[in-house]
Amino acid sequence: MESIRVRLRFLSYPHVAGIILPSLLCQKLQLRPRQKIRISLGKREVVATIFQDRRNPESNVIKATSMLKTDLGIPHGGLIQIKKEGETLRIGPAIGIVTTGLKPSPRQPIGQRTSFFYNLLQAQEGKGVFYYIFAPGDIDWETNRVRAWFLRRSKQGEFVWKKMIAPLPDVVYDRIPSRTAERHEAVQEFKTKLANYSMPMFNQGFFNKWGIHQLLYPNPEVNEFIPETYTSPTLQTVRSLLRKYPIVYLKPKNGSLGYGILKIVSLSPGGYELSYHSGSGNVKRRFSKLSALYQHVFRTRRPSAYLAQQGISLLTFQGRPFDFRVHLHKNLQNEWVVSCMAAKVAGSGSVTTHVRTGGTVIPGDELLTYLFGKQKALMKERVSQAAIRLATSIEQAKGMDLGELGLDMGIDKHGHVWMFEANSKPGRSIFKHARLKQADLESRNLLVDYSCYLANF
Repeated sequence: MESIRVRLRFLSYPHVAGIILPSLLCQKLQLRPRQKIRISLGKREVVATIFQDRRNPESNVIKATSMLKTDLGIPHGGLIQIKKEGETLRIGPAIGIVTTGLKPSPRQPIGQRTSFFYNLLQAQEGKGVFYYIFAPGDIDWETNRVRAWFLRRSKQGEFVWKKMIAPLPDVVYDRIPSRTAERHEAVQEFKTKLANYSMPMFNQGFFNKWGIHQLLYPNPEVNEFIPETYTSPTLQTVRSLLRKYPIVYLKPKNGSLGYGILKIVSLSPGGYELSYHSGSGNVKRRFSKLSALYQHVFRTRRPSAYLAQQGISLLTFQGRPFDFRVHLHKNLQNEWVVSCMAAKVAGSGSVTTHVRTGGTVIPGDELLTYLFGKQKALMKERVSQAAIRLATSIEQAKGMDLGELGLDMGIDKHGHVWMFEANSKPGRSIFKHARLKQADLESRNLLVDYSCYLANF
């Protein structure tokens, strides 16, 4: 049965756990007056009595008694969804975002990342969901309840943070912030316990560059998009790659934001140039011998922590190379869609296109129009279709629920599309661009839609 959107209100009646439904809704849900039925919200379930509202038969307002509100742990009223599954009446869905570093302060409950989550939770408007943030230590496993932060409108109409007790959610979105936090005992224990519940959690954990390469390179569906890559590069590996390609990159396996990436260029008539970003800026050094360059690079780094990758001669914009951050989401129908394509143009002399090393963000449409004119739609479709094929292959190979992905992709000088990196916890800095506000809104809405799909609402 499809879910129905209704407006939930509360009735101060402490003597019975009951729910009052308009008579037409009772008929639609095949419920009888005074019938006892199981009502669930998230992972809480209680037996309640059905009452009919005959005065307002066509209303979309349902009322829960104060006793049902308390027993079920309904955090607030407003627009929600209701559906009948077998002999259970479900209200919800309850969508929880799990993270760490929560604070007791209602001004900044998630510390420095408060504005990030503030934006995410604003997508609840008009969706009919219970949407909240919690940490692994906030759960009471005995009662299936959680102490969580909600974003609610005040009487003045402003959004304010409120801490409330809620049921364990129907679905969990994993936003554990780092690999270090992921290793914490409380996080590991939470994920182990969650596996015993029939509760989907999407975007679990972090991707490893080499792990993704191993999944995709042997796959004939997508290997045309994957650069030649080797793990734990020896001097011979780097030499062999430089014989095939004029540029080779050395990348940390678990790096992010472009940290630790080195670029090696084979010079004519001889020698090699090494470029990288240090704390003080972009650095370039020349070496007459590759062995000296290799020794310099791995004097303070472990080869086992690095990958060597074929360099791609990317298209340039005003003389600077660029790539795309393609943000993908699953929708309410469980299909991959591209929510945003933003071009990241490298800063002057930078090894990477990352904003922190001087790169700039331009909406993908604008850059493609500038470069391809009337062929823009064709190139956009080529990148989008490659991204959807890659996302589908990653999800199938990982065997886990993925609701969003951030892919770093590029177009070379021959018009061929490449993928350099896949992120399971994509940042949202590209959405700060003034002309990407609509894409930001669509991306946040799609996170709620996919959560509703997983929650079977």
